[in-house]
Amino acid sequence: MTTALGIDVGTTHTKVALVDVDAPRTLSVASAPTPGPADLLRVVADLTRRVLAAAPDAPVPAAVGVASMAETGVPIGPDDEPRGDWLRWDGHRAGAQADALAARLGRAELFAATGVRASAKVPLATWAWLRDEQSGRRARSRAAAGAGERGGAVGSLHGDGRWAGAADLVVLGLTGRLVTDHTLAGRTMAYRLGDVRTGLPAAFDADLLAEVGLPPHQVPRVLRPGETVPLRAGALTDAGLLAGTPVTVAGHDHAVGAFAAGVRAAGDVADSVGTSEVVCTVLAADPERVPVAAAGMSLVRTVRGDAPALVAGSSSAGGAVAAWLAHVAPADERAALLARASAVDDALVALLVGEVARMPDVAGVPAATDAMVGAVAEGRDPFVVLPYVHGRQTPAPDAAATLRAVGPVPTDPVAALRGVLLGAALQARWMLDAQAALAGAPPARVRALGRPMIANPAWAALKRWCSPVPLDVVADEEAVAAGAALLAAERAALVGPAPVLSALAGPAQGLQPDPAAVERRLAGFISAARAPR
Repeated sequence: MTTALGIDVGTTHTKVALVDVDAPRTLSVASAPTPGPADLLRVVADLTRRVLAAAPDAPVPAAVGVASMAETGVPIGPDDEPRGDWLRWDGHRAGAQADALAARLGRAELFAATGVRASAKVPLATWAWLRDEQSGRRARSRAAAGAGERGGAVGSLHGDGRWAGAADLVVLGLTGRLVTDHTLAGRTMAYRLGDVRTGLPAAFDADLLAEVGLPPHQVPRVLRPGETVPLRAGALTDAGLLAGTPVTVAGHDHAVGAFAAGVRAAGDVADSVGTSEVVCTVLAADPERVPVAAAGMSLVRTVRGDAPALVAGSSSAGGAVAAWLAHVAPADERAALLARASAVDDALVALLVGEVARMPDVAGVPAATDAMVGAVAEGRDPFVVLPYVHGRQTPAPDAAATLRAVGPVPTDPVAALRGVLLGAALQARWMLDAQAALAGAPPARVRALGRPMIANPAWAALKRWCSPVPLDVVADEEAVAAGAALLAAERAALVGPAPVLSALAGPAQGLQPDPAAVERRLAGFISAARAPR
């Protein structure tokens, strides 16, 4: 048996997994809420001790991979210590700076160069915002302009600071090297994508960095696909690993999860579900970039850097479920309600196809079904929840899109909660179809991954039923952490091509809904999502 350690710094939680990379299978996993930057290395070390203690007979990990959320980081000082809190992808702070960059450099030209749309979440805009904040502080007070200023929500980057993304910060603490991966650099809007046939750029783009006042030495070095850096004595050697163990920035969490799921060839699709959701389609060749940008999507490279891929993101997947759950149930009832709504049954099929007249009285509240049957009889829209907590990124981008119900909300809380699961599944199908149109071909297969797909069988079933092609659900709850370990093992030459995580069996065949009814439901959902409010 050969093992590797996978680390996933997520928006909500940080996970560490010990993986048998030959099988492959996760031997042990531990999780904790993602802390602030100053505490991240300590939390990773604590989680590592826990996973090693849970598998005492396993060999010492021979490689370490670190994945993380993208577009998130923190300025660090000359001592490599963080200056302030995370500047996260969902902060919405740098919209004015993104618009200014797009006006100066050209919105279409920026996308053509980087594959990323100019928006408030891209780090290039955040770096411009940091520059503006720092200049404003200097203008307001000379005393606040010291280069060594520490603490607070905004740290100093321009001057003697450097930028570390979330995964980069972990690897910096483990190895003393400030490095990143092309899948994370590619989300910053400061890394030119180039043509897939000519290979990946070796570094961030100096001209784009200069637009926000940064020289290249203030951002991480971009590792080549396959490159590693050695573990130094410190947090993880104290936990039991060996100095010199190869460490790699595995990359963007959704891309790493897709790799673990076996989404590696043209036509393969990953649907990665967590707090947010990403649908990723691997392509045979670079597409025309103007339609990709217009659809609100991004163009990226897979983790090996050998193929282009389309990325469609929804900022609210698990986030939409949590927000709607808070709307329909008191705090002390939410966990039990979510468990009840997770069952796969005839009522779930009926909700999907809109045939509410055949819905059973799931919760013993006949009025809930009666209200929905009445709505259909009157020609009103059947119930679904549009899952947009922070607007809609794609397709048909709409910053004003909101979390709202279409059709009468059932009084039965189980049916009311299932409406947002259905909305999330239909939104993912809409993204999948839009990517297929841009790719010029239907997907060959879809693999869904993420803890919600295992914890909530109803959500996974809705995804399967909504998919136009067979869809498998990856069996590992922490596919990103496991993928980081598998990619680290491949890059350290511990395995050949890394094996693929296994999939779960689907729901009973007898519950299969009518595909034509599903298509009608999808059309109604898209019409409601596009409709002016």
